[in-house]
Amino acid sequence: MEPNPNMLSVAIAALIPMIMGFIYYHPKVMGSAWMKANGFTAESMSPPKPIWYLVAFVFSFMLSLKLCLDVTAPGQDKAPDGHSYITFQHGIAHGIFNTILFILPILGTLTIFERRSWNWLFVNLAYWCLTLMIMQGILSNWR
Repeated sequence: MEPNPNMLSVAIAALIPMIMGFIYYHPKVMGSAWMKANGFTAESMSPPKPIWYLVAFVFSFMLSLKLCLDVTAPGQDKAPDGHSYITFQHGIAHGIFNTILFILPILGTLTIFERRSWNWLFVNLAYWCLTLMIMQGILSNWR
């Protein structure tokens, strides 16, 4: 079966990084830890220009389309024993694997060479793990 992405699910999943960002990086969740890891203060933070939300959505859409192709690739519909892979849980597994095998090496390299703190790595890695798990859960379940 050739990949045939459900573009509505891709667009919905593309909203997840922004929704998760609003929640996760709120000062009462992980925002304070993130600001501390980056050396920011509440006073030094200014809201982004509206155009940046559009740019962020375009980037999220690109990521969502790539993640969709992961879970709709040939062989991603049924296991050899007949178990369906078209589930939210299957997408969660893809999100975890992509975090470990793709996001961790990128953020880890940035942490080392930009001399960032390990706290910065863990705060951002947790955000991306949760975000990718939800995105790929949606994309796997809603084909």
